[in-house]
Amino acid sequence: MGPAGMVELKTGVIRHERHAHMGPRDLEFYGVRDGDRLHLRVRSTCSAVLEDLLVRYAPASKLEVHIDTDEGNAVDLTNATKVELFSRDAQRSA
Repeated sequence: MGPAGMVELKTGVIRHERHAHMGPRDLEFYGVRDGDRLHLRVRSTCSAVLEDLLVRYAPASKLEVHIDTDEGNAVDLTNATKVELFSRDAQRSA
């Protein structure tokens, strides 16, 4: 149940797309625009890079990354020692 109600599907599934919310300073730091893609490197007991997170811009947003539960479990996010968001070009991390 969401703020707009419910959706009932006879077939199929709704899959949440991994994404990063960003405000204007974040866009500038990473050198990206709304709709661009970034990667997320997770250092943990099962380190991995999650590719192609969608950049979602909103003027009042703070930097926040959303991945689904299965992805978080797969990279052992609970025990992560470092998480880096980076672009293919700039290779900057936070």
